[in-house]
Amino acid sequence: MKRISWFLIAVFLFAVVSLKAQVPEGATAVLNYTGLENKLKKSDADILDAKKNIKAKTWTSRAQLLIDVFNIHNDILAKGMDPARVKLFFKEPKEIQTIQEGADNIEIYVYDRVNLKFRNGLLENWTETRKIHPDPLPEARKAVDEAIKVNTDGKANSDIVAVIKNLKIAFEIGAVNAYDLKEFKTSYDNFMQIIGLNAIPLMNNLVDTLDIYYAGRAAFENKDYKEASRLFELAASHKFNDPFLYIFRKQSYFADGDTASGVKVINEGFIKYPENQAIMIELINYYLVSNQSEEALRLITVAKAGDPENTSLIFTEGFLHEKTGKFEDAEKAYKTCIESKPDVYDYNYSLGVLYYNQAVKIYENASRIADNTEFERVQKEGDEMLKLSIPYMEKASQINPADRNSVDTLRTIFYRLKAIYPEMESKYQEVLKKLSEM
Repeated sequence: MKRISWFLIAVFLFAVVSLKAQVPEGATAVLNYTGLENKLKKSDADILDAKKNIKAKTWTSRAQLLIDVFNIHNDILAKGMDPARVKLFFKEPKEIQTIQEGADNIEIYVYDRVNLKFRNGLLENWTETRKIHPDPLPEARKAVDEAIKVNTDGKANSDIVAVIKNLKIAFEIGAVNAYDLKEFKTSYDNFMQIIGLNAIPLMNNLVDTLDIYYAGRAAFENKDYKEASRLFELAASHKFNDPFLYIFRKQSYFADGDTASGVKVINEGFIKYPENQAIMIELINYYLVSNQSEEALRLITVAKAGDPENTSLIFTEGFLHEKTGKFEDAEKAYKTCIESKPDVYDYNYSLGVLYYNQAVKIYENASRIADNTEFERVQKEGDEMLKLSIPYMEKASQINPADRNSVDTLRTIFYRLKAIYPEMESKYQEVLKKLSEM
């Protein structure tokens, strides 16, 4: 009859530094699409020229040009810009399309080459509709490889390193934007490009654990759990210092069916970060699903010391107390949750169920009593306990009118009590009517 759900919402924030064009306030930027197109045509010709394509400069220039093509909008746009600021760069759109997404007002500003999406008046993302180059960054990477190949005397080393650094920033922008759009495979591919660039000998086999970790996160969201585990373990082997690494390592192992490794990792995380709430909750979740109630309660006590107002922890504690037969402790925990947040369905429904189940136990005890006077006394206790369930079940039904469980429970309660308390008859008829309409 009772259902419990437990969520760990791990907040994952990407931090990315992009090179924005320095445009004076009030100035209008010129988006020189034609200039870039002409430069790209010249570069296409240069790499076919036998005298030019043996020079590293030809290839580093091409790589940087392709990076500039990729960044033509990234250099002047930023999430959160308002339409007035955008119009300084783009002027008036050809068309504004309006869409309603729930409570959010969506506007699509349509330009010749790009559509800008605003949510409630702030720029959310943008989509190129007419590209200068269909996929400039992989092409830039090819140009870097060619520059390295022809740089036999090493004179262009500094130029190549400089363009690699710019290319890494561009791939990072692409990875983060793709992640935000839930295009996790594209995000993963872009992060892997960064890792590949770091492995080039000119970069001295640089290891950037942030990029490895974020590549793992993208693989995880793409449900490629083996690859996510590989990348997370690689980040861990390079001493990446973040408690969430232990959480995602555990979740990847669990998702891939390797529970033993997952449990080992999250326990290691708890030893290293004993006061981290997210790791504690991950362990509590594990103990809950593996029916290790006492271990879960022990950790909840530790977690509450660091976050005593967390009603999710208190609620779970109440559930575990109920599960282990500690009625008074469960009642206290559920009431604490309701006092703090009276309009949460689970809190009200759970306390209603607690009283209902306790009444059932009392009725069962009464049924085993031979003495009629004692039987009636215990039966009366059950009736009073059952009555305690009513306000919480009614509140649960009010919070979620579509929920049948609370209404069905009320039907049983009123049917049981209406012979004893005549005023329950009308309530019984009301819930019957409500059930018939659900």
